[in-house]
Amino acid sequence: MLFYTIVFVIIGFAIGAFIKDTRSAIIAIVAISVVWALVWGAWAFAAFIELLVGYYIAKNVLGKQQQP
Repeated sequence: MLFYTIVFVIIGFAIGAFIKDTRSAIIAIVAISVVWALVWGAWAFAAFIELLVGYYIAKNVLGKQQQP
């Protein structure tokens, strides 16, 4: 399961890096979690949290790099 944790954090980071609109990013994260729920059931909640963690890291790291 550590593999999936790493994968979903990376995907969340990519979403945070490439989708600038927060609303669209959250919709994408929820959509990925719903699809994952169809595959793995309750593990989708863990995937949702992992995606949010990756998204949060991207917004903080990339946001600090863009500020002068």
